[in-house]
Order: sequence, then structure tokens, then C-alpha cells
Amino acid sequence: MTKVIMDCDPGIDDAIALTVLLAHPEKADLIGVTTVGGNVQLDYVTQNAQKLLTFLGSHAELAAGQATPLVKEIQTASHVHGKTGMDGYDFPENSLDYPIKSHNAVTYMYDKIINSDEKIALVATAPLTNVALLLKTFPDVKENIEHIYIMGGSTLQGNITLAAEFNAYVDPEAMDIVFNSGLPITLSGLNLTENKAYVTMDEISKIKDLGHVGVMASSILDIYAGHESSIGMTKIPIHDACAVISLIAPELFTKSTNYSMDVSLTNDQYRGMTYPDRRVDSEKKNSIKVLEDVDREAFVKFIFDSIASYDKK
Repeated sequence: MTKVIMDCDPGIDDAIALTVLLAHPEKADLIGVTTVGGNVQLDYVTQNAQKLLTFLGSHAELAAGQATPLVKEIQTASHVHGKTGMDGYDFPENSLDYPIKSHNAVTYMYDKIINSDEKIALVATAPLTNVALLLKTFPDVKENIEHIYIMGGSTLQGNITLAAEFNAYVDPEAMDIVFNSGLPITLSGLNLTENKAYVTMDEISKIKDLGHVGVMASSILDIYAGHESSIGMTKIPIHDACAVISLIAPELFTKSTNYSMDVSLTNDQYRGMTYPDRRVDSEKKNSIKVLEDVDREAFVKFIFDSIASYDKK
């Protein structure tokens, strides 16, 4: 079993990812959740984490993190996730009573990791501001980090701009710091998530039949699917679940390549673009394991089984 801290910005697909992670305590011991401004503002994502942790019966510690990126003003994705980031379902009124252990996620993560008797994995499904500050402020923490599983970037296309994936675009300076940290990294980018790791509209309609957690998941996914279908998409990517599943069920991913990855830090249309060095004689600035294919049917079944498992406990 791996001890895990999840750094996130719930967000609809973050909610699905957290639901999947907590369904597998035999694989991953979620000891902490940290939040960062991203899909929506920090206050909203922290409240959404409180709602989810309460609803899912978790006792993981919660810490609020950075509200804004390292350099630029924050750009959110409320046009995708709704104003609060997780509209569509009425969580219990007492959800916001879930305790917030710290309002400094960076020092919180450092204390948890450096004092752990075993290495800890980080799952990062948001702009990497918290993680970058952790690694730059406390470089000794690297010795006790086992692996970082990231949803972000792409080797092909963007989504927030022509060139950039959202998490990379919001804080490319942070992503550059993490990529070049020397730590083992597995990357789930848009090249995988948009083209391979999706659910269909018909599959979403069946989630509500998976028990009380299925009703919640279906309700919030309907909001997400509504936006995606409005721009012509019929395959709804569950981006953030890939980072979680690459930790707890890596066998579902059927192809990966290690690349030296760069992040564009320019202030033009290429800001936040991530690109692999595909040359035979690459510079080898870093070595990022980029996931490139997944058994989609097994991926969807894993998510469904995870959601359904809550009513079997």
C-alpha cells in the first residue's frame, strides 16, 4: 500500500478521481488532500474538497493551498465546471464542518512527507503551484517522495488554448520546476485523456444506477458533459482519473514513452505548451513517463466498479 497526498482543484473530474482513489484503500492510503486555485477559485475548491471528503466518508486531512499561480493572475475554468466548480448535486449541509488542518498546504505537505516513516506519492490533478513551492522551498523533501503522478500538459494538443492544456497554462513556471525536479514522474496529458480515457454520453447515463455515489457522480458529470457537448464533443474525457488510476492500476495503461519534456514560459500564444524532445540525441533535461494509451473498456469499468463499491462496504 502506498501513502498518498492528492493535490487538486475540485472540479468535476477531480471529484471523480478522488472518488476512485478513496475506493481502493488496499492500494492507496490517502493521508492528505491539498487544494490550489485552478478550475475555480481557492475558496470554492476547498469547500468542494470538504463536501467530497464528508460525502465519501474519508478521514484524510485537508489543507488549503495557494490561491494564485507563481507569476500570473489566475485563469479559472468556471465556464466548464460551473461557478462553484461542482454544481449539480446537493451535498449534506454539514459538509463544510469538515476540518481544515492547515491553510498553508506547502508546509503541511512538507511536515507530512519529511516525518513519514515511508516514502509518499503525490497525485497532482491541478496547476502545480503547491508542488513547485514545496520542492523549491524544501528541497530535502525529495528524498521522501516516491513518485509524482500528474494530470497535465500534452504531447499533441491544447484545450484552454491551441497549444496548452489547462493545468500547464495556468502555471507553466510551476510545471517547469516540477518537471526538472529529478523526481520520478508519470504524466497523463491530453494526448491520452481526450483521445483515449473518455466515457460516452450513454455511459454517463448509467452511472446513476451505481448507488448513492453514482447518483452524485452522474449529477456533476451531467454539468461537465453539457459543456463538452455544447462545443461538439461526444466523448467526455475523465482527465484527472488517469493520474489516480496510473498509481493504483497501472496495468490498464498499455503504452508509454519516456521523454525529456519542456514547458513554454513565453508570454505569447505558446505559453504553457508542453512538448517532448523526440530527437534521437535529445538533451535529456529530464525523463518524464508519458502515458500514451489505455484499455478504454477496462478504464471505464474500473471507474464504474470503484463508484459502485461504496454501496457494498
